[in-house]
Amino acid sequence: MARFLLGLILGAAGSGITWAITESPGWTAAIGTTVAVVVWFGEFILDDLI
Repeated sequence: MARFLLGLILGAAGSGITWAITESPGWTAAIGTTVAVVVWFGEFILDDLI
């Protein structure tokens, strides 16, 4: 549950920063989703890489 909430918070922060810089809905959604997914599945991704 903690990883889910952290992903939501960091994804929202990434989206907010992207929106402030670009004001592009496409980039905002892409960055927010990417950050959230990397946080949620980061443990599995790192296990495969190491």
